[in-house]
Amino acid sequence: MAAINTGVCSGCEKRVPAEHVILDGKVFLRKHCPDCGDNDGLVSNDAAVWRRKREIYHYDPDAKISCSLKCDHCAIDHHPRLIFLDVTNRCNLNCPICIANIPGMGFEFHPPLSYFEKIFEKLATWKQKPRVQLFGGEPTMRKDLFEIIAMADRLGLPLTMASNVLKLADEEFCKRLCETKTHLLIAFDGLDPEIYRRMRGSAAAYEKKLEAFKNLAKHSKLRHTVACTVARSLNERHMKDLIAFVHQHRAIIKRFNFLPLTEMWKEGEYERAEMTTPEDAEKIVAAAMPDKVEFIPAGISGMMEPAYKFFGKHRLRFGGVHPNCESFTYFYSDGERYHAPSAYLKRPLDELAEDFVVRARKVNPALDRLDPGRFLQRWRGRLLVLKTFGGMLLGALDLRKIFGGSPFWGVVKILAGVVGGGSLKKQVLAHTMIKDSLLAVILPFEEPHSIESARLEGCSVEFAYLDPDTEELKTVPFCSWCFYRKETMRRIADKYEKAEAEAAAT
Repeated sequence: MAAINTGVCSGCEKRVPAEHVILDGKVFLRKHCPDCGDNDGLVSNDAAVWRRKREIYHYDPDAKISCSLKCDHCAIDHHPRLIFLDVTNRCNLNCPICIANIPGMGFEFHPPLSYFEKIFEKLATWKQKPRVQLFGGEPTMRKDLFEIIAMADRLGLPLTMASNVLKLADEEFCKRLCETKTHLLIAFDGLDPEIYRRMRGSAAAYEKKLEAFKNLAKHSKLRHTVACTVARSLNERHMKDLIAFVHQHRAIIKRFNFLPLTEMWKEGEYERAEMTTPEDAEKIVAAAMPDKVEFIPAGISGMMEPAYKFFGKHRLRFGGVHPNCESFTYFYSDGERYHAPSAYLKRPLDELAEDFVVRARKVNPALDRLDPGRFLQRWRGRLLVLKTFGGMLLGALDLRKIFGGSPFWGVVKILAGVVGGGSLKKQVLAHTMIKDSLLAVILPFEEPHSIESARLEGCSVEFAYLDPDTEELKTVPFCSWCFYRKETMRRIADKYEKAEAEAAAT
Protein backbone atom coordinates (compact mmCIF):
# COMPACT_ATOMS: atom_id res chain seq x y z
CA MET A 1 0.00 0.00 0.00
CA ALA A 2 1.33 3.42 -0.95
CA ALA A 3 2.55 5.77 1.76
CA ILE A 4 0.13 8.53 2.71
CA ASN A 5 1.56 11.89 1.64
CA THR A 6 0.31 15.15 3.17
CA GLY A 7 -0.10 18.60 1.67
CA VAL A 8 -1.60 21.94 2.68
CA CYS A 9 -4.99 22.93 1.29
CA SER A 10 -4.68 26.09 -0.78
CA GLY A 11 -8.00 27.29 0.60
CA CYS A 12 -8.12 26.65 4.36
CA GLU A 13 -4.47 25.61 4.94
CA LYS A 14 -5.47 22.39 6.68
CA ARG A 15 -3.08 19.44 6.44
CA VAL A 16 -4.80 17.02 4.07
CA PRO A 17 -3.96 13.86 2.09
CA ALA A 18 -2.12 14.60 -1.15
CA GLU A 19 -0.85 12.81 -4.23
CA HIS A 20 1.07 13.65 -7.38
CA VAL A 21 -0.75 13.82 -10.69
CA ILE A 22 0.76 14.37 -14.12
CA LEU A 23 -1.17 16.46 -16.61
CA ASP A 24 0.14 17.60 -20.00
CA GLY A 25 3.72 16.78 -19.04
CA LYS A 26 3.56 18.75 -15.78
CA VAL A 27 3.55 17.51 -12.19
CA PHE A 28 0.99 18.76 -9.69
CA LEU A 29 0.42 18.05 -6.02
CA ARG A 30 -3.30 17.35 -5.68
CA LYS A 31 -4.58 18.05 -2.19
CA HIS A 32 -7.79 16.31 -1.13
CA CYS A 33 -9.54 18.67 1.28
CA PRO A 34 -12.90 17.50 2.69
CA ASP A 35 -14.04 21.11 3.09
CA CYS A 36 -12.60 22.91 0.04
CA GLY A 37 -12.48 20.02 -2.40
CA ASP A 38 -9.49 18.98 -4.50
CA ASN A 39 -6.94 21.68 -5.33
CA ASP A 40 -3.69 21.41 -7.29
CA GLY A 41 -0.29 23.02 -6.76
CA LEU A 42 2.28 23.08 -9.56
CA VAL A 43 5.43 21.11 -8.66
CA SER A 44 7.26 20.81 -11.98
CA ASN A 45 6.89 21.90 -15.59
CA ASP A 46 8.81 18.81 -16.75
CA ALA A 47 7.44 15.49 -15.53
CA ALA A 48 10.10 13.42 -17.33
CA VAL A 49 13.03 15.12 -15.57
CA TRP A 50 11.14 15.07 -12.25
CA ARG A 51 10.64 11.29 -12.58
CA ARG A 52 14.22 10.68 -13.73
CA LYS A 53 15.53 12.12 -10.45
CA ARG A 54 13.52 9.51 -8.57
CA GLU A 55 14.92 6.78 -10.80
CA ILE A 56 18.51 7.88 -10.18
CA TYR A 57 17.90 7.89 -6.43
CA HIS A 58 16.02 4.55 -6.55
CA TYR A 59 13.32 6.30 -4.57
CA ASP A 60 10.65 4.17 -2.94
CA PRO A 61 7.30 6.02 -3.15
CA ASP A 62 5.76 3.43 -0.82
CA ALA A 63 8.18 4.09 2.04
CA LYS A 64 6.63 5.03 5.36
CA ILE A 65 6.09 8.78 5.90
CA SER A 66 6.10 9.95 9.53
CA CYS A 67 5.83 13.69 8.81
CA SER A 68 2.38 15.28 9.25
CA LEU A 69 3.47 18.86 8.39
CA LYS A 70 2.49 19.93 11.92
CA CYS A 71 5.95 21.27 12.63
CA ASP A 72 5.01 23.10 15.84
CA HIS A 73 4.21 19.72 17.45
CA CYS A 74 6.79 17.59 15.67
CA ALA A 75 8.81 14.88 17.40
CA ILE A 76 11.03 14.04 14.41
CA ASP A 77 14.71 14.81 15.00
CA HIS A 78 15.96 16.18 11.69
CA HIS A 79 19.56 16.38 12.96
CA PRO A 80 19.94 19.85 11.41
CA ARG A 81 23.20 20.53 9.62
CA LEU A 82 22.33 24.10 8.67
CA ILE A 83 20.41 26.47 10.93
CA PHE A 84 18.84 29.63 9.55
CA LEU A 85 18.43 32.43 12.05
CA ASP A 86 16.27 35.50 11.45
CA VAL A 87 18.20 38.41 12.94
CA THR A 88 16.02 41.29 11.70
CA ASN A 89 13.33 42.17 9.20
CA ARG A 90 14.79 45.62 8.57
CA CYS A 91 16.17 46.01 5.06
CA ASN A 92 17.77 48.64 2.85
CA LEU A 93 15.68 47.38 -0.08
CA ASN A 94 11.97 46.75 -0.45
CA CYS A 95 11.82 43.86 -2.89
CA PRO A 96 8.34 43.32 -4.36
CA ILE A 97 8.83 39.55 -4.10
CA CYS A 98 9.80 39.62 -0.39
CA ILE A 99 7.48 38.75 2.50
CA ALA A 100 10.14 38.73 5.23
CA ASN A 101 10.69 42.50 5.60
CA ILE A 102 8.79 45.08 7.66
CA PRO A 103 6.28 46.01 4.88
CA GLY A 104 5.65 42.33 4.18
CA MET A 105 5.15 41.39 7.85
CA GLY A 106 3.50 44.52 9.23
CA PHE A 107 5.74 44.86 12.30
CA GLU A 108 9.40 45.22 13.19
CA PHE A 109 11.47 42.22 14.28
CA HIS A 110 14.82 43.25 15.75
CA PRO A 111 15.50 41.34 18.99
CA PRO A 112 18.40 42.29 21.30
CA LEU A 113 21.82 40.69 21.36
CA SER A 114 20.87 38.61 24.41
CA TYR A 115 18.31 36.71 22.30
CA PHE A 116 21.01 35.45 19.94
CA GLU A 117 23.43 34.75 22.75
CA LYS A 118 20.96 32.29 24.28
CA ILE A 119 20.38 30.59 20.91
CA PHE A 120 24.09 30.29 20.16
CA GLU A 121 24.84 28.87 23.60
CA LYS A 122 22.21 26.18 23.09
CA LEU A 123 23.39 25.34 19.55
CA ALA A 124 26.97 25.08 20.82
CA THR A 125 25.96 22.19 23.12
CA TRP A 126 24.89 20.00 20.19
CA LYS A 127 27.10 16.97 19.60
CA GLN A 128 27.63 18.06 16.00
CA LYS A 129 27.54 21.82 15.81
CA PRO A 130 25.52 23.08 12.85
CA ARG A 131 26.49 25.85 10.48
CA VAL A 132 24.45 28.98 11.26
CA GLN A 133 23.20 31.24 8.51
CA LEU A 134 22.18 34.78 9.49
CA PHE A 135 19.02 35.71 7.63
CA GLY A 136 16.56 38.56 7.31
CA GLY A 137 15.54 41.14 6.23
CA GLU A 138 19.07 42.29 5.72
CA PRO A 139 21.53 41.25 8.48
CA THR A 140 23.87 44.17 7.76
CA MET A 141 21.15 46.50 9.09
CA ARG A 142 22.07 45.43 12.64
CA LYS A 143 24.50 47.79 14.37
CA ASP A 144 25.63 44.90 16.57
CA LEU A 145 26.29 42.58 13.62
CA PHE A 146 29.99 42.24 14.43
CA GLU A 147 29.14 41.35 18.03
CA ILE A 148 26.81 38.60 16.78
CA ILE A 149 29.56 37.26 14.51
CA ALA A 150 32.13 37.36 17.33
CA MET A 151 29.72 35.51 19.62
CA ALA A 152 29.26 32.67 17.12
CA ASP A 153 33.01 32.47 16.59
CA ARG A 154 33.67 32.30 20.33
CA LEU A 155 31.29 29.35 20.65
CA GLY A 156 32.78 27.51 17.68
CA LEU A 157 29.74 27.84 15.42
CA PRO A 158 30.62 28.18 11.70
CA LEU A 159 28.78 31.14 10.23
CA THR A 160 27.29 32.22 6.91
CA MET A 161 25.41 35.45 6.25
CA ALA A 162 22.81 35.93 3.52
CA SER A 163 23.05 39.49 2.24
CA ASN A 164 22.12 41.78 -0.63
CA VAL A 165 25.69 43.19 -0.07
CA LEU A 166 24.65 46.81 -0.64
CA LYS A 167 26.51 47.88 2.49
CA LEU A 168 29.62 46.13 1.18
CA ALA A 169 29.81 48.87 -1.45
CA ASP A 170 31.34 50.80 1.46
CA GLU A 171 34.95 49.60 1.30
CA GLU A 172 35.68 50.09 5.01
CA PHE A 173 32.60 48.10 6.02
CA CYS A 174 33.48 45.37 3.52
CA LYS A 175 37.06 45.20 4.77
CA ARG A 176 35.92 44.89 8.37
CA LEU A 177 33.44 42.14 7.49
CA CYS A 178 36.07 40.24 5.49
CA GLU A 179 38.36 40.31 8.52
CA THR A 180 35.77 38.25 10.44
CA LYS A 181 36.10 35.48 7.82
CA THR A 182 32.33 35.16 7.58
CA HIS A 183 31.14 33.22 4.56
CA LEU A 184 28.66 35.24 2.47
CA LEU A 185 25.60 34.17 0.51
CA ILE A 186 25.45 37.00 -2.02
CA ALA A 187 22.13 37.82 -3.69
CA PHE A 188 22.96 38.61 -7.31
CA ASP A 189 20.38 38.09 -10.04
CA GLY A 190 22.03 39.23 -13.26
CA LEU A 191 23.94 41.90 -15.16
CA ASP A 192 21.18 44.36 -15.95
CA PRO A 193 19.76 47.18 -13.77
CA GLU A 194 16.29 46.38 -15.10
CA ILE A 195 16.36 43.02 -13.31
CA TYR A 196 16.82 44.81 -9.98
CA ARG A 197 14.13 47.37 -10.75
CA ARG A 198 11.60 44.62 -11.36
CA MET A 199 12.69 42.05 -8.75
CA ARG A 200 14.24 44.27 -6.07
CA GLY A 201 12.45 47.59 -6.52
CA SER A 202 15.69 49.49 -7.21
CA ALA A 203 17.74 49.67 -10.40
CA ALA A 204 20.41 51.50 -8.41
CA ALA A 205 21.09 48.33 -6.41
CA TYR A 206 22.92 46.89 -9.42
CA GLU A 207 25.83 49.34 -9.34
CA LYS A 208 26.21 48.98 -5.58
CA LYS A 209 26.41 45.21 -5.93
CA LEU A 210 29.14 45.56 -8.56
CA GLU A 211 31.06 47.83 -6.19
CA ALA A 212 30.66 45.22 -3.44
CA PHE A 213 32.23 42.59 -5.70
CA LYS A 214 35.18 44.90 -6.33
CA ASN A 215 35.67 45.36 -2.59
CA LEU A 216 35.38 41.63 -1.93
CA ALA A 217 37.94 40.89 -4.62
CA LYS A 218 40.28 43.32 -2.88
CA HIS A 219 39.78 42.25 0.74
CA SER A 220 38.25 38.76 0.99
CA LYS A 221 40.45 35.76 1.71
CA LEU A 222 37.47 33.41 1.44
CA ARG A 223 35.45 32.13 -1.48
CA HIS A 224 31.73 32.84 -1.14
CA THR A 225 28.39 31.74 -2.63
CA VAL A 226 26.33 33.63 -5.19
CA ALA A 227 22.55 33.13 -4.94
CA CYS A 228 20.57 33.98 -8.06
CA THR A 229 16.78 34.08 -8.05
CA VAL A 230 15.82 32.59 -11.42
CA ALA A 231 12.62 33.78 -13.07
CA ARG A 232 11.33 32.80 -16.48
CA SER A 233 10.85 35.73 -18.86
CA LEU A 234 12.74 37.99 -16.49
CA ASN A 235 16.43 37.17 -16.11
CA GLU A 236 16.84 33.89 -18.01
CA ARG A 237 18.32 35.60 -21.08
CA HIS A 238 21.06 37.08 -18.88
CA MET A 239 22.20 33.72 -17.47
CA LYS A 240 25.11 33.24 -19.89
CA ASP A 241 26.57 36.62 -18.97
CA LEU A 242 26.02 35.96 -15.27
CA ILE A 243 27.88 32.64 -15.41
CA ALA A 244 30.72 34.39 -17.25
CA PHE A 245 30.76 37.05 -14.51
CA VAL A 246 31.02 34.37 -11.82
CA HIS A 247 33.87 32.78 -13.75
CA GLN A 248 35.65 36.14 -13.82
CA HIS A 249 35.28 36.33 -10.03
CA ARG A 250 36.02 32.67 -9.30
CA ALA A 251 38.84 33.69 -6.94
CA ILE A 252 36.13 34.75 -4.46
CA ILE A 253 33.23 32.48 -5.52
CA LYS A 254 33.14 28.74 -4.87
CA ARG A 255 29.44 28.01 -5.19
CA PHE A 256 26.49 29.16 -7.29
CA ASN A 257 22.94 28.68 -5.97
CA PHE A 258 19.96 29.05 -8.30
CA LEU A 259 16.62 29.75 -6.59
CA PRO A 260 13.49 29.23 -8.75
CA LEU A 261 11.10 32.13 -8.16
CA THR A 262 7.85 30.89 -6.68
CA GLU A 263 4.58 32.78 -6.41
CA MET A 264 4.59 33.82 -2.76
CA TRP A 265 2.84 37.14 -3.20
CA LYS A 266 -0.83 38.02 -3.27
CA GLU A 267 -2.78 38.82 -6.41
CA GLY A 268 -1.94 42.29 -7.73
CA GLU A 269 1.21 42.74 -5.62
CA TYR A 270 3.68 41.73 -8.32
CA GLU A 271 3.79 41.40 -12.09
CA ARG A 272 3.16 37.69 -12.52
CA ALA A 273 4.66 35.45 -15.14
CA GLU A 274 4.48 31.68 -15.40
CA MET A 275 5.94 30.10 -12.30
CA THR A 276 9.56 28.90 -12.43
CA THR A 277 9.99 25.35 -11.16
CA PRO A 278 13.30 23.63 -10.33
CA GLU A 279 13.38 21.87 -13.69
CA ASP A 280 12.85 25.23 -15.43
CA ALA A 281 15.84 26.67 -13.55
CA GLU A 282 17.94 23.67 -14.60
CA LYS A 283 17.04 24.24 -18.26
CA ILE A 284 17.80 27.97 -18.04
CA VAL A 285 21.24 27.25 -16.60
CA ALA A 286 21.90 24.45 -19.10
CA ALA A 287 21.03 26.70 -22.05
CA ALA A 288 23.74 29.14 -20.93
CA MET A 289 26.53 26.54 -20.94
CA PRO A 290 28.65 25.32 -23.89
CA ASP A 291 28.23 21.62 -23.02
CA LYS A 292 25.38 19.32 -22.08
CA VAL A 293 24.44 20.02 -18.44
CA GLU A 294 22.86 17.38 -16.21
CA PHE A 295 21.71 18.06 -12.66
CA ILE A 296 21.41 15.12 -10.28
CA PRO A 297 19.62 14.79 -6.92
CA ALA A 298 21.72 16.29 -4.13
CA GLY A 299 20.32 13.74 -1.68
CA ILE A 300 22.48 10.97 -3.12
CA SER A 301 25.50 12.66 -1.55
CA GLY A 302 24.32 11.17 1.75
CA MET A 303 25.20 7.77 0.39
CA MET A 304 28.83 8.93 0.36
CA GLU A 305 29.01 9.54 4.10
CA PRO A 306 29.81 5.92 5.07
CA ALA A 307 32.77 6.10 2.64
CA TYR A 308 33.87 9.59 3.68
CA LYS A 309 34.33 8.62 7.31
CA PHE A 310 37.39 6.57 6.30
CA PHE A 311 39.04 9.62 4.72
CA GLY A 312 38.14 12.28 7.27
CA LYS A 313 35.11 13.82 8.92
CA HIS A 314 32.49 15.13 6.52
CA ARG A 315 28.88 16.13 7.05
CA LEU A 316 27.19 16.67 3.72
CA ARG A 317 24.57 19.38 3.96
CA PHE A 318 22.06 17.84 1.58
CA GLY A 319 22.82 14.20 2.32
CA GLY A 320 19.64 12.14 2.38
CA VAL A 321 17.23 14.84 1.23
CA HIS A 322 14.38 13.90 -1.09
CA PRO A 323 15.32 13.39 -4.78
CA ASN A 324 12.91 16.14 -5.82
CA CYS A 325 14.45 18.72 -3.51
CA GLU A 326 17.90 20.15 -4.23
CA SER A 327 19.81 19.09 -7.33
CA PHE A 328 23.40 19.83 -8.23
CA THR A 329 26.22 19.59 -10.71
CA TYR A 330 29.75 20.95 -11.02
CA PHE A 331 31.23 23.40 -13.47
CA TYR A 332 34.92 23.08 -14.33
CA SER A 333 37.05 25.97 -15.51
CA ASP A 334 39.69 25.53 -18.22
CA GLY A 335 40.95 29.01 -17.41
CA GLU A 336 38.73 30.63 -20.04
CA ARG A 337 35.22 29.53 -19.11
CA TYR A 338 33.23 26.89 -17.26
CA HIS A 339 32.42 23.48 -18.71
CA ALA A 340 29.92 20.87 -17.55
CA PRO A 341 31.07 17.40 -16.40
CA SER A 342 29.91 16.00 -19.76
CA ALA A 343 32.97 17.66 -21.34
CA TYR A 344 35.21 15.26 -19.40
CA LEU A 345 33.08 12.11 -19.14
CA LYS A 346 32.56 9.11 -21.43
CA ARG A 347 29.17 8.38 -19.86
CA PRO A 348 26.12 10.57 -19.18
CA LEU A 349 26.26 11.97 -15.66
CA ASP A 350 22.81 10.67 -14.72
CA GLU A 351 23.84 7.11 -15.64
CA LEU A 352 27.03 7.45 -13.63
CA ALA A 353 25.06 8.78 -10.65
CA GLU A 354 22.59 5.90 -10.77
CA ASP A 355 25.46 3.40 -10.98
CA PHE A 356 26.97 5.07 -7.92
CA VAL A 357 23.67 4.74 -6.02
CA VAL A 358 23.42 1.01 -6.79
CA ARG A 359 27.00 0.39 -5.67
CA ALA A 360 26.65 2.53 -2.55
CA ARG A 361 23.51 0.71 -1.41
CA LYS A 362 25.39 -2.59 -1.70
CA VAL A 363 28.64 -1.58 0.00
CA ASN A 364 27.42 0.77 2.75
CA PRO A 365 26.25 -2.00 5.15
CA ALA A 366 29.78 -3.46 5.06
CA LEU A 367 31.33 -0.01 5.60
CA ASP A 368 29.01 0.65 8.53
CA ARG A 369 30.34 -2.45 10.28
CA LEU A 370 33.92 -1.11 10.16
CA ASP A 371 35.43 1.32 12.68
CA PRO A 372 37.48 4.10 11.03
CA GLY A 373 39.07 4.77 14.41
CA ARG A 374 40.94 1.47 14.28
CA PHE A 375 43.97 1.40 11.97
CA LEU A 376 43.39 -1.92 10.21
CA GLN A 377 39.65 -1.39 9.82
CA ARG A 378 40.24 2.14 8.52
CA TRP A 379 42.50 0.85 5.75
CA ARG A 380 40.17 -2.03 5.04
CA GLY A 381 37.39 0.51 4.60
CA ARG A 382 39.51 2.66 2.29
CA LEU A 383 40.39 -0.29 0.10
CA LEU A 384 36.74 -1.36 -0.04
CA VAL A 385 35.73 2.15 -1.13
CA LEU A 386 38.41 2.24 -3.84
CA LYS A 387 37.45 -1.25 -5.05
CA THR A 388 33.75 -0.30 -5.22
CA PHE A 389 33.99 3.12 -6.85
CA GLY A 390 37.53 3.54 -8.19
CA GLY A 391 37.24 1.48 -11.35
CA MET A 392 33.79 2.88 -12.13
CA LEU A 393 35.00 6.48 -11.87
CA LEU A 394 38.26 5.91 -13.72
CA GLY A 395 36.44 4.18 -16.55
CA ALA A 396 33.99 7.07 -16.87
CA LEU A 397 36.66 9.77 -17.19
CA ASP A 398 37.83 10.93 -20.61
CA LEU A 399 41.49 11.23 -19.62
CA ARG A 400 42.64 12.63 -22.96
CA LYS A 401 40.26 15.57 -22.59
CA ILE A 402 41.19 16.05 -18.95
CA PHE A 403 44.93 16.12 -19.73
CA GLY A 404 44.64 17.76 -23.13
CA GLY A 405 46.37 14.82 -24.80
CA SER A 406 48.11 11.67 -23.60
CA PRO A 407 47.52 11.29 -19.86
CA PHE A 408 50.75 9.38 -19.11
CA TRP A 409 53.11 12.26 -18.39
CA GLY A 410 50.37 14.22 -16.68
CA VAL A 411 49.78 11.38 -14.24
CA VAL A 412 53.54 11.09 -13.65
CA LYS A 413 53.78 14.81 -12.84
CA ILE A 414 50.83 14.62 -10.46
CA LEU A 415 52.27 11.63 -8.61
CA ALA A 416 55.71 13.27 -8.43
CA GLY A 417 54.14 16.42 -7.00
CA VAL A 418 52.20 14.49 -4.37
CA VAL A 419 55.30 12.48 -3.39
CA GLY A 420 57.17 15.77 -3.12
CA GLY A 421 54.69 17.02 -0.54
CA GLY A 422 52.15 18.86 -2.68
CA SER A 423 48.40 18.41 -2.28
CA LEU A 424 46.60 16.20 -4.78
CA LYS A 425 44.13 19.00 -5.63
CA LYS A 426 46.89 21.49 -6.44
CA GLN A 427 48.71 18.94 -8.59
CA VAL A 428 45.55 18.13 -10.55
CA LEU A 429 44.89 21.84 -11.18
CA ALA A 430 48.49 22.36 -12.25
CA HIS A 431 48.79 19.43 -14.67
CA THR A 432 45.32 19.05 -16.23
CA MET A 433 42.95 21.17 -18.28
CA ILE A 434 40.83 21.65 -15.15
CA LYS A 435 41.94 24.82 -13.37
CA ASP A 436 39.07 25.32 -10.93
CA SER A 437 35.63 24.01 -10.01
CA LEU A 438 32.30 25.53 -9.03
CA LEU A 439 29.45 23.74 -7.25
CA ALA A 440 26.13 24.65 -8.89
CA VAL A 441 22.96 23.94 -6.88
CA ILE A 442 19.28 24.32 -7.71
CA LEU A 443 17.77 25.32 -4.39
CA PRO A 444 13.97 25.14 -4.50
CA PHE A 445 11.92 26.46 -1.62
CA GLU A 446 8.72 24.55 -0.99
CA GLU A 447 5.84 26.97 -0.64
CA PRO A 448 2.26 26.40 0.58
CA HIS A 449 0.99 25.35 -2.83
CA SER A 450 3.55 22.55 -3.26
CA ILE A 451 4.78 21.60 0.20
CA GLU A 452 4.47 17.89 1.02
CA SER A 453 5.42 15.70 3.94
CA ALA A 454 7.36 13.23 1.75
CA ARG A 455 9.87 15.92 0.82
CA LEU A 456 10.00 17.61 4.20
CA GLU A 457 10.62 14.53 6.34
CA GLY A 458 14.32 14.24 5.45
CA CYS A 459 15.07 17.98 5.56
CA SER A 460 18.23 18.83 7.50
CA VAL A 461 18.00 22.61 7.06
CA GLU A 462 15.90 24.40 9.69
CA PHE A 463 15.02 27.78 11.12
CA ALA A 464 15.74 28.17 14.84
CA TYR A 465 14.11 30.48 17.36
CA LEU A 466 13.79 30.91 21.10
CA ASP A 467 10.26 30.31 22.33
CA PRO A 468 9.16 33.62 23.89
CA ASP A 469 7.23 31.86 26.67
CA THR A 470 9.58 29.05 27.69
CA GLU A 471 12.90 30.25 26.20
CA GLU A 472 13.27 26.75 24.81
CA LEU A 473 15.23 26.43 21.56
CA LYS A 474 12.91 25.26 18.80
CA THR A 475 13.48 24.48 15.15
CA VAL A 476 11.21 24.26 12.11
CA PRO A 477 12.22 22.83 8.70
CA PHE A 478 13.15 25.59 6.28
CA CYS A 479 10.30 25.11 3.83
CA SER A 480 7.55 24.97 6.44
CA TRP A 481 8.75 28.10 8.26
CA CYS A 482 6.38 30.07 6.01
CA PHE A 483 3.46 28.73 8.10
CA TYR A 484 4.95 29.82 11.43
CA ARG A 485 7.25 32.77 10.63
CA LYS A 486 4.89 35.70 11.06
CA GLU A 487 3.11 34.58 14.24
CA THR A 488 6.31 33.36 15.91
CA MET A 489 8.36 36.43 15.07
CA ARG A 490 5.53 38.72 16.19
CA ARG A 491 5.41 37.00 19.58
CA ILE A 492 9.16 37.36 19.97
CA ALA A 493 9.05 41.01 18.89
CA ASP A 494 6.19 41.74 21.32
CA LYS A 495 8.10 40.17 24.20
CA TYR A 496 11.16 42.34 23.77
CA GLU A 497 9.15 45.45 22.98
CA LYS A 498 7.26 44.96 26.26
CA ALA A 499 10.49 44.36 28.18
CA GLU A 500 12.01 47.51 26.67
CA ALA A 501 8.94 49.56 27.61
CA GLU A 502 9.00 48.25 31.17
CA ALA A 503 12.70 49.04 31.50
CA ALA A 504 12.13 52.57 30.23
CA ALA A 505 9.33 53.11 32.74
CA THR A 506 11.46 52.18 35.78
